[in-house]
Amino acid sequence: MAIKKTILILLLLVLPVRALQAQWRNDVAELFNKGRDYKAISEYLLQNFNKLETVIDKADAAGILAYCFSRLNDSGRETSWIVEYFDSFGAKDSGFAFLDLLSQADLIGWLNTWKSRYPFISEIALIKGIGDQIIMPAGILPLAIEITNEAYYKFSSRTRLLEAGQFKSGFNVIALDANELFISSGKRTYLLEVKSGALVLNKEIALEVEVSSPWKAAPKTGPQTTRPIEYKLSIYVGGELVMSSQKAEYPLAWKLDVQPSNTPYGFSPDYYAKRNEPNPMMNSIPIFEAIAAIYSLLKDLLKKRDKKEVEPPKIQTVQDLSLVFKQRDEYGRNQEMKISLKLRTKNLPYVLSVP
Repeated sequence: MAIKKTILILLLLVLPVRALQAQWRNDVAELFNKGRDYKAISEYLLQNFNKLETVIDKADAAGILAYCFSRLNDSGRETSWIVEYFDSFGAKDSGFAFLDLLSQADLIGWLNTWKSRYPFISEIALIKGIGDQIIMPAGILPLAIEITNEAYYKFSSRTRLLEAGQFKSGFNVIALDANELFISSGKRTYLLEVKSGALVLNKEIALEVEVSSPWKAAPKTGPQTTRPIEYKLSIYVGGELVMSSQKAEYPLAWKLDVQPSNTPYGFSPDYYAKRNEPNPMMNSIPIFEAIAAIYSLLKDLLKKRDKKEVEPPKIQTVQDLSLVFKQRDEYGRNQEMKISLKLRTKNLPYVLSVP
């Protein structure tokens, strides 16, 4: 008897939600059928939007709101809701099958125009090799960016511009300097700005870094030696060496004298071509050649996920990443350095740039 009562209570809780999910679509469809009163449709959706619970419901409502405001020549609210449609709900609509065929076709056609130019970033992730492979050529920790359309971008830390250029549609790589990241534990916060036309989207990228280094705890028993430690980082794919980078560092200090970039602030598609000064920490492979090489390699490996009857991918995109480096300290002892990375992203308010 108690079980029946529990089921009844659950049904009473679920049915109003399902009724709302069905009812709002019926109401909107009726408003479309009555002559497409865009003002009435938008007012109804604004009144009921916060009652919607599923991502699909909210994506449908946001898409319709953006469409209605475009028809009402309200470009400000059109942009606001199209940003919600893409960045908050991932453009995961239902296909709007609840509308009549003419309204459905008109709405989807209008949304497709936005989809053809909107710089929707579907993923920001770290890259993990299968097994214990470390994907970090020439001291570069690659950050994967998946985007739907070409767009200019700027990538900055709190203090300086790190990269600027143009994302291509699909898979892209941003280079983080591992030497700077792994100096100490802490939170690194970056700003990614993506520009398409007048629209500039802003995303905060936070990277929590936890460093467990034997050198931090090493006792200072005398003057530090100036003899560097040399080590080599390599990428293997299917047992075959793809890329290697040899470096020399002073492990006890872990203090890098890397000068900040003096590149002018701005969206500059030729940023890579202009910034060709050598990096003192990149001894064997120029950093931008390494970016191009890692981009080509990772893109090729990621494509294998979409093909059938091929070997499994050698890499995967992740939000959390653990790395272990085995090196010799200045006394020739084997040491382990452990790095833990956690990546989190947040949408910030967009802006409309002035021509």
